[in-house]
Amino acid sequence: MQEILKDFIGKTVRIYTISGVESYLGIIEKVKKDCLILKGFFKEDVTYLAIKYIESFKEETEQV
Repeated sequence: MQEILKDFIGKTVRIYTISGVESYLGIIEKVKKDCLILKGFFKEDVTYLAIKYIESFKEETEQV
């Protein structure tokens, strides 16, 4: 998953975690060994997500 996520650095993505409660929308800033840094789409806050808990993600190509 880490290598795939690196291909999306700088792109807007929606990330779904295994909790299934919520999704995260933002721009992937950096991918590290165990986590990724996601810059929020609306507030431009920063979220750190553990890669092992990411279930799936998709690139958002349409205007949100």
